Amino acid sequence: MCDELWAITESAYFGALKPSQIAVPSPLAILTSTAGDESSKVMTRLREQALAGIDRGEPSSLFMAEWSLPECDPDDPQYWGYANPSLGRTITVRALQDACDAPDRSMWLRAHCNLWVAAAGAWLPPGMWANRKTDDPCPVEKSVLCVDSSVDDSKYVGIRCGVTADKRIIATIEFVADSSRQMWVEIEKAMSENKQLRLGITPSLDLHTPERLQARRFVWGYAELLKFTGVVRSMIYEGTLEHTGGEMLAEHVNRAVLVRAQGSVVISSQRSPGAIEMARCLIAAASAVSRPGGSTRPTFAASQ
Repeated sequence: MCDELWAITESAYFGALKPSQIAVPSPLAILTSTAGDESSKVMTRLREQALAGIDRGEPSSLFMAEWSLPECDPDDPQYWGYANPSLGRTITVRALQDACDAPDRSMWLRAHCNLWVAAAGAWLPPGMWANRKTDDPCPVEKSVLCVDSSVDDSKYVGIRCGVTADKRIIATIEFVADSSRQMWVEIEKAMSENKQLRLGITPSLDLHTPERLQARRFVWGYAELLKFTGVVRSMIYEGTLEHTGGEMLAEHVNRAVLVRAQGSVVISSQRSPGAIEMARCLIAAASAVSRPGGSTRPTFAASQ
């Protein structure tokens, strides 16, 4: 059993604890913790795997139970019970109020509200993304699928966006894959089922794009994020960009941190407290599908 997983290193867990588990027939590791910060690599990796399983609806060897605040004001006492199931028994409102009034804001959010600590500058205010959820499906015709990988290439994700008859853009999770091979299987499946689907892919992944898909693909990267982050952010504010739900998509969108670069704004993987590849795909797909005429020509050229 490990307590405060947020402070355990990758070498300690993946290099020592996890390998020892195969020595017994039915291994069990119980990992408990409050939320962490951007240095909590083990916890964020395991949590991402659990959220992906929840979105897919598939059982796995990993079980996650979490008590944390919903998208709300963390200083409002009416919500504190979400992150403190012992409230009224071993924890009192007075004790939580004292912690809330303490000068260390990050400690209050992480240790008592079970919220991940992000740097200042999140690109969306709390609750906005949850309010953009719709029961309408993502349109199939002339939709765009954008694909990206995690920083360590341990996960590959695809976000698809389509435009409704009333000009709303709806985003949905197309797939989450654990390997590049599985990613290409998912892409081929989506492209074969929808002959009008266009594929947006990052330069590193584009090297392996099958020739039969190249005519329907375009390349996107940091240049596109720098150009369109502000535009897509405005779409979300205005309510013209909605989504079909998904725990992992919500996590990535809500944790993305905004920075200024080259006279514009862009979400930053370095400043965000965890993975944001789904948020990156959202920006690329929403901006591509919203362009007049559906043009997806890359806005930059790569030279060898």
